Amino acid sequence: MIGNPDKKVVVLQDVLKRKGTKIGFWRKRFVELTNNQIIVYKEQHEGEVYQTFDIFSTTTVECLEEENPPIFIVRNEGNSIGLTLSSESVETVIRWVNEIRNITIQTPGLSMDCFDIISVIGRGFYGKVMLVKKKDTSELFAIKTVHKNLLIESRKVHTIFSERNVLMNTKHPFIVNICFAFQNETKVYLGLEYVPGGELFRHLRTKRRLPIEEVRLYIAELCLAIDYLHSVNVIYRDLKSENVLIDVDGYVKLTDFGLAKTLTPDLKQTDTFCGTNEYLAPEIVFRNPYGPEIDWWAMGILTYELLFGVTPFHDSTKLKIFKGILNEDPKFPDDTDESIKSFISMLLVKEPEKRARFKDIKDHPFFNGINFQDVLDKKFTPLYIPQDVTKV
Repeated sequence: MIGNPDKKVVVLQDVLKRKGTKIGFWRKRFVELTNNQIIVYKEQHEGEVYQTFDIFSTTTVECLEEENPPIFIVRNEGNSIGLTLSSESVETVIRWVNEIRNITIQTPGLSMDCFDIISVIGRGFYGKVMLVKKKDTSELFAIKTVHKNLLIESRKVHTIFSERNVLMNTKHPFIVNICFAFQNETKVYLGLEYVPGGELFRHLRTKRRLPIEEVRLYIAELCLAIDYLHSVNVIYRDLKSENVLIDVDGYVKLTDFGLAKTLTPDLKQTDTFCGTNEYLAPEIVFRNPYGPEIDWWAMGILTYELLFGVTPFHDSTKLKIFKGILNEDPKFPDDTDESIKSFISMLLVKEPEKRARFKDIKDHPFFNGINFQDVLDKKFTPLYIPQDVTKV
């Protein structure tokens, strides 16, 4: 459980409605949130305890504020039913959801006082990424800081918890590792492994376009990472060169999981309009429900960009970009190898059900005999090795 289980700290108290697990009736209960439990009392506070629900770092909470009345569902691994609670007040439901999520994200004993800040290595609307050194071990980490008030104002609180949960539950050589998480009153902090080679975007801008031998290995590594995410029911939703880091040995690390979406047996598609304009699949532009196929479309866009220095539907306005995505085929230079055209084209098929999947990708001539198991085992030596980087 989170925190010290022997020291109960009360976070919230409210009269809520609890949904029964057997018959499904709603009944008013006095509910208390502590630093490690939800306690449901039969009658008033300090009366007979009806139910306790332990909170772990892996606990998830789903907010259904559009329901009438709004509800939230708290679940632990292996417990698909969970605890369902409701309030007539949307504000009350959101407050409970945020506080439960706050409890799950804390690594005991850690704060920014434990680190020396070396530099700021990235900035975004919600916060920044800092290179830090842990004072007691001299380890280097990339700490992503996110302002809570900005998340709340834009109703994006769920994104930081989604990112934390996806990273906590994934382990792959080409996906960045999460090492810890903590928070204070105003910010949430995610501690990630430091990947010193910087963004693939920056490397591409330096070179303008990359040789086919280099692109093949990057795309093979990223295909393995995306296929792995799909195997654990996660759609990445933001594949682009800015979200691919290069490690000290030249291998890629997929990062920034703020838009990642975890699907369930009951939810095989989603419909949120999100991502980066030039990488959006047609079904997103159409605002249709979509599934993991959108990530393979983005892989086609990225492959084109790495080889030719620009995305295939790049234009001066969002409207023109979207028209290109919906109506045009990618245009290739006259001397482009047929295997390149074929590979990119099968990923940029407008109809998602006809678009290539990993099983189609791994044996395509584009990879020129590359064995994907050897790629996964890092038996290939990257052509580009970052220089003048600090190793952990």
